[in-house]
Amino acid sequence: MKLNKLFLLAGIATLGFAMSACSDDDDYTPGAPVSGDCPALSFVAEETGKSVELDPADPTEVTFTVTREKGDAAASYKLTQLSNTDGIFEVPATVEFAAGEKEATVKATFNKADVGKTYALEVALDDEVINPYKAATKKTFTYKFVRVKWNSLGKGQWINTFLYGTFWAEVEIQQRDDKPAMFRVENIYTDDFVSSAGAAPSGYQPWYVFSVTKTGNVVWDEWFSINTIHPSYGAEVKCYLPSALNASFAGDDAQSKCYTDKEGNILYFNLMPYTYMDGIGGWGLQQYLVAFPGFDLAGKLGI
Repeated sequence: MKLNKLFLLAGIATLGFAMSACSDDDDYTPGAPVSGDCPALSFVAEETGKSVELDPADPTEVTFTVTREKGDAAASYKLTQLSNTDGIFEVPATVEFAAGEKEATVKATFNKADVGKTYALEVALDDEVINPYKAATKKTFTYKFVRVKWNSLGKGQWINTFLYGTFWAEVEIQQRDDKPAMFRVENIYTDDFVSSAGAAPSGYQPWYVFSVTKTGNVVWDEWFSINTIHPSYGAEVKCYLPSALNASFAGDDAQSKCYTDKEGNILYFNLMPYTYMDGIGGWGLQQYLVAFPGFDLAGKLGI
């Protein structure tokens, strides 16, 4: 990834916050006490709730961990499947703890999966083996995946004109094999990039995904991130599809366009997201440009 003509952002204001408390007269009914010999099982929080894309050649299994707080003897505990798309996942009926172990690993396999279809799994522990009063307890494990094949088109350009100044970066651009109107573009706003500019990262995602509509517009899911917590406002800067931020902005969606040559080959995307910080406000429509491989848009613009 190559960066050119980088300028750093400047802060503007500070962010306040408010706190609220529960009412003293809220109704409260104590729950049943936990049995003294309850093993207090839990799924690991960091492992549950994932939704991932897998290449058709990727492994066909997912592993997850169950922990226990009490019990040193070898033991077996039931796993209940709450959902399993098309019955594709093969999941053990129990989780097995060896003597002295506080953690046990479970492996679920999925040998068949159609490209482009999302598959979901949800597995639960029985009520009597968990401690529901412990905040960290996770009774269920969930996982989703979709198999997607992306084909590289080569190196293009990402052109930034907002917040960090005007510059361009060389980026990988890929096209989805089963849905050729979908593209993904390498995200240049890495943690190192953001930190070096004096901001804080908000959570880096390596790819942006854009789709070209039949009318030649470019759309994306709700908002894309430039991985930035604004240093003055303390809030994440989000690049919204205008209609996703407010229905009254739907007419502005058409300003994000795909430009092609006479043969229909894509030259570049003109992206016009509504740039906004939730609960604070924003800067309105701001431009980002994506030049496809072989088209030197930065050069034509003199950047």
